[in-house]
Amino acid sequence: MTRLLLLVSFVAAPCVAREFSNPEPRPRVIVETDAGGDPDDEQSLVRFLVYANEFDIEGIIANRPVARDRENKNSIRDGLGIVRAQINAYDQCYANLVQHDPRFPKPEQLLARTVAGYDVTENGVDLILRAVDGADPRPVWFCNWGTDHGSAASCLRRALDGVLRERGRDGYAQFKSRLRLSSFDAFGEHTTTLEPPFPLWVDTFRPPLDGKRWYHRFSALTATADGFDIERDVRTGHGPLGALYPTNTGPRQKEGDTMAFLYLLPTGMNDPQEPTWGSWAGRYGPNEEHPGKPYFWANQQDVWRGTTSRDNTLARWAADLQNDFRARMDWCVKPRAEANHRPSAVLNGRGGREILRLEAKPGSVVELSAHGSSDPDEDSLTYEWFVYGEAGTYAREIQLTATGGPTTHFTAPEVKRAETVHVILWLKDDGDPPLCAYRRAVVTIRP
Repeated sequence: MTRLLLLVSFVAAPCVAREFSNPEPRPRVIVETDAGGDPDDEQSLVRFLVYANEFDIEGIIANRPVARDRENKNSIRDGLGIVRAQINAYDQCYANLVQHDPRFPKPEQLLARTVAGYDVTENGVDLILRAVDGADPRPVWFCNWGTDHGSAASCLRRALDGVLRERGRDGYAQFKSRLRLSSFDAFGEHTTTLEPPFPLWVDTFRPPLDGKRWYHRFSALTATADGFDIERDVRTGHGPLGALYPTNTGPRQKEGDTMAFLYLLPTGMNDPQEPTWGSWAGRYGPNEEHPGKPYFWANQQDVWRGTTSRDNTLARWAADLQNDFRARMDWCVKPRAEANHRPSAVLNGRGGREILRLEAKPGSVVELSAHGSSDPDEDSLTYEWFVYGEAGTYAREIQLTATGGPTTHFTAPEVKRAETVHVILWLKDDGDPPLCAYRRAVVTIRP
């Protein structure tokens, strides 16, 4: 791996600055959905499938054997059939999608990994066991989108019950260590009391604050962001997959389960192992219901546009994520030359989307450069830099010398202990729709 030097000029005694970089392969993901209940699972699944290139999808488990009368109006009346119908619609878009990114998985691969998770079958449990026990060293992210009345018990809960029973405490601990949760809590004592805890659980559904569940905020904050229109941008003229997006959910674009996978989506400014840093699913803090455990939920607030609220942790990205969804729905029907694609952000000479980790001493000048950034469609680019104060530990204001243009820098302040400063590069093209790319530099300042 090529090592790149941090650009630092010194106004005080020289110090050694180091850069750390880890390649970030795509997250391994299993989705468990109660499709056939609240239609918002079907909404989320449409969005998930047009982002299938960003994940290694180990499986999709449908856990509702019979669709719910009156609330769910799908003509297919079982969960597995509903999910398979969406993958078949994805199949009809696939030839277009792979023009835009060859990493989109083949439809037959997705179908082979889509199974029933009903109480009368072990298919969902077996899928989880194969993925977690496999040779791939990466953890498996499990996203439960709901298991309420009429659905089966969570297949992950059933798998953990069996592992504990058949492999004992040590085998159970080993199995559990391979899992991460971006998920609703459907796992009973495996979450709450059985040791060890999951290595990381991010609850993208709770808690309620000011009488508002986080689960319900996605629609309120994104449905019309930057002029987004669900009929124009998804349901009409965007192929058979978009046409399957239901709207009988109260809020027409509810998508309460979408944040479970948006949290994992590699955007260039987030790291799923760092819930407090922020992502397209908002920013998360320690879950007070489980003190001492690595469990997080949506209880943080951001200052943005003169207000302070939890909503800001998602609202600040709402236009970007909806425009990105619009572009991907265009990919379903348009050849590459006629659609927009997000720019490529380069930070201090590094492409890709990994986090740039830097170290500096007080008094050194930390220089950040976006030179080399480009747009695949040759659109014009605008650059914005900002310090994401809530994500770092340094509590005082950091002044960047420039908030626009391809370069900026700041002088590392005096600190009494190691402190972190997070700087975000926000790169935007002028395409239709306009698309953004980000990079995050995490600068650790040591006394």
